[in-house]
Amino acid sequence: MKIFFTGDLFLGGDLLGASCKDTISSKLYDLADFRVVNLEQAVSDSDYIEDKCTLYTSSQALQQLKKMKVDAVNLAHNHIQDKGLDGIVETVEQLNKVQIKNFGAGENINEASQPLELTENLVLLGYCEFGKPYLNQIEVADNNKAGVNPLRYEKILADLDNLRPNQQAVLYFHWGMEHVWLPPTNDIKLARKLLADERVATIIGMHCHRTQGVVSYKGKKAYMGLGNFLFPNFYIAPPTQIAYPSEQEKQQVKFTTRQYHSVYEPTYKKWRLVNRVSRVLLFDNTTQKLKSEFVVQIDNLPKVEAVGVVLNGTYTLWTALLSAVYKLPSPVYNLLFKLHAKQTYFIWRMQIRLFHLRQLGIVNFLKKLKVKIRRKFG
Repeated sequence: MKIFFTGDLFLGGDLLGASCKDTISSKLYDLADFRVVNLEQAVSDSDYIEDKCTLYTSSQALQQLKKMKVDAVNLAHNHIQDKGLDGIVETVEQLNKVQIKNFGAGENINEASQPLELTENLVLLGYCEFGKPYLNQIEVADNNKAGVNPLRYEKILADLDNLRPNQQAVLYFHWGMEHVWLPPTNDIKLARKLLADERVATIIGMHCHRTQGVVSYKGKKAYMGLGNFLFPNFYIAPPTQIAYPSEQEKQQVKFTTRQYHSVYEPTYKKWRLVNRVSRVLLFDNTTQKLKSEFVVQIDNLPKVEAVGVVLNGTYTLWTALLSAVYKLPSPVYNLLFKLHAKQTYFIWRMQIRLFHLRQLGIVNFLKKLKVKIRRKFG
């Protein structure tokens, strides 16, 4: 069996109601017998919405997945609870109704931990990091509560212990920091430790919204971050809720952002090129070989296609360089990671403040800033 793996896929925004004809143009996608994506959203027909950055669609959007020939989805991520705990349960139910397999979250820890069996000797297991400054607001499943399968080494080992003697697992991880090239040092260490386990076939990471490098160990690979596979542009309503305005309301939206942040009036969210290039994988279960290619989402359309020669060469060299950097001694790498993260988020915050200044005007911006300073320093 040839299995196709991708990073984040969202069914809302500009994809909602659009034709799915020729949505995905990829050689590896066409060669696959089975296709797996990270479904970065909740699926619910409920009116309830969590008070946070949200990504969700109604159940009708699942027909898009069917048209794209997606067979299974990972649900272990930070947006599965965007319609509340009941929304987690409903997401699983709605996927089951349309016969799309899923893993990584459920109505309790037993369901969230269940491996998705692809063949007699290969399963999928999904995990989501939690309790970190950069990955919080995560609902972890327990015996009596819906949520995600928690990304902890001991939990992964326990799940691997439940596999049959001849089985291996592909591990889907939602981890790390957003919008950085360098994953946390501990994530690299964990990847190596797990790759040394003969029960682990490969590790597939996501959440960073860009294509990171690869950790190679014991002849196996951990793809630290595949990036956004198909993540359409969408509208944000203040402060950070996804919105589905009418065509007339869309015409009244004045502002466009290339970042994801709080807004003070309806805003159109588009991704930068760095967030639209992703890596896709094809795993041949017979030969145990992995192939990869880079694809790009078109800027103004919810469509994915193979990258051109120049972009392919650029990303091939860049991710190879990143992979080499991951091999540096831990103290050296950790210093680079911290410097990179600080610089990235400093620039990010400055760009957001400039956007807020443009959206609010200088007088209202200064008023808001004054309130924030008072709250912080009393």
